[in-house]
Amino acid sequence: MVKTKGLEQGQGSKSKKKSVGKKGKEKAAATTSSTVPEVSASNLRYREAYFNRKILVGKVLDFVFCSREGFPIVEWIRFQGLEPLFSLHKASYPDLMKEFYAKITTSSSYSPAGISTIVKGKTIEFDLGKLHTILNIPNLGVKGWNQRTWVSGDGFDRLDCVRTLFGENAEPLQRMYTRNLPLHYRFLHRAICTHILPKAGGFDEVTHMEAFTLYHFVTGRPINVLFLIVKYMHSIHDRENARLGYSNIITRILECFGVDFTGEVHNDLLSSDKLGKGTLARMGFKKHKRTGAWIPRDEDSNRIEQEEGEAEAGEEAENAPLQIEPLPQQIPDEHPPRHRMDEMFEVIKSMQQNIECMRRRQKRFFKRTADAGLVVYDGLISSSSSHDDDPPDDAPTDDMEGDLGGDDAGTRMED
Repeated sequence: MVKTKGLEQGQGSKSKKKSVGKKGKEKAAATTSSTVPEVSASNLRYREAYFNRKILVGKVLDFVFCSREGFPIVEWIRFQGLEPLFSLHKASYPDLMKEFYAKITTSSSYSPAGISTIVKGKTIEFDLGKLHTILNIPNLGVKGWNQRTWVSGDGFDRLDCVRTLFGENAEPLQRMYTRNLPLHYRFLHRAICTHILPKAGGFDEVTHMEAFTLYHFVTGRPINVLFLIVKYMHSIHDRENARLGYSNIITRILECFGVDFTGEVHNDLLSSDKLGKGTLARMGFKKHKRTGAWIPRDEDSNRIEQEEGEAEAGEEAENAPLQIEPLPQQIPDEHPPRHRMDEMFEVIKSMQQNIECMRRRQKRFFKRTADAGLVVYDGLISSSSSHDDDPPDDAPTDDMEGDLGGDDAGTRMED
């Protein structure tokens, strides 16, 4: 009994310890059971790597605004037959987009270009012809793709491309930036980066594929946009942490394949998702109030300040009485020019001649008075003198006449 009791007690004590363990295990099991189904359900839709992948919400081009402003982007898009693409207005479904990209099975080298994936148990397969029917845009034009360098072949001239977009002095080896593009090319680049080759940022730089696409738009050369879309979808699938684009297009594709959207979280497009006036403002442009032209905001503020200053000056000039401006006072120059130096030397020379003339006249005067016995000349008194040799008062004496005649100017200066 004792042994049995000990065993029972031991078993009881062990069972007591085990009972505590069971409770902990039960709690852990309950916690695990409550979370595992969610994870497993998520894994059924897409891999864990796609949990934190970001979605790029689609955009819509404001054709009314662009037409009213006379922007050439409208004609460029219509020439390519892409108005339905840039007008597509669909909500985005993040989970469906993640599943769409996560389950793409066709490699990027798939030819002809196409997509094969599964969304909510439905097989989604389409090629360029099927996508043409879904999006109602042409399956025509040049097919070019290269994400590392310039596209080669199909008669594409990269030098002509760069100089058409950036000017005659641009070179293909240089890095390309949107700040060097004209306004309308820059706005078209933004539209391409939201609809055809979507990206989340980095709009300041122009990639080779973006320049290739821009070039075909502005020169009126058909380009196969469906081919670009499919290739770019494969590129998004192959890259880790790439933003998932084409929300409008994917929603449209899933609608055509009959995918059920019930209970799916979605994001509707907002007014800020339009490419138009707000986009130009974010790009740093502003419409000038007087001319109506779209110019950089900094240039507009400088021009307005200058024009306002000119207007204020004009109003003050109209209201103020007519005044005669005083002649500017001449400021003596410490280093006068050469011709002024010559004039000063001439004046000094003339003054010296006048002084010498006055000395000679004074000397002659004292000599005459001494000869007449009126004054002492050379320390002696003379009582008589001959005046036969003296010339009359009105006659010239020695070279006096010449001195006087040549000193008129100097005399005037003394006066």
